[in-house]
Amino acid sequence: MNINDIIIKPIITEKSSSLLENNVYSFEVNKKATKTDVKRAILIIFANSNVKISKIRMQVVKPKAKRLGKYEGKTRGYKKAMVYLSEGSIPIYGSQGVENNEKGKKKSRLKIINTDKIMNGKK
Repeated sequence: MNINDIIIKPIITEKSSSLLENNVYSFEVNKKATKTDVKRAILIIFANSNVKISKIRMQVVKPKAKRLGKYEGKTRGYKKAMVYLSEGSIPIYGSQGVENNEKGKKKSRLKIINTDKIMNGKK
């Protein structure tokens, strides 16, 4: 599995924002990803932040039943990784932050890197 396929997106909710004070970050990850895959992906993608991970907790979020009028369905389920950091920080909101983003400017995305050589062990 490629490193760019492991971490899908950060989960930014009210609860996850309050956990940022304790250096706990939430990510939506691939359903087939393991703790070691997530740890390796975060260490490589955020290598410039000098991140040190103390532990990772994984959770499978089940789909919830939803209803819109007479139509019934379910939300999609996903896998969530809670990453506890002992050192460093992960720039989830980009360099400027969500609050400072002006209209007309593009939001900075996570940098996608070519990791084929890293995953195969070649340098």
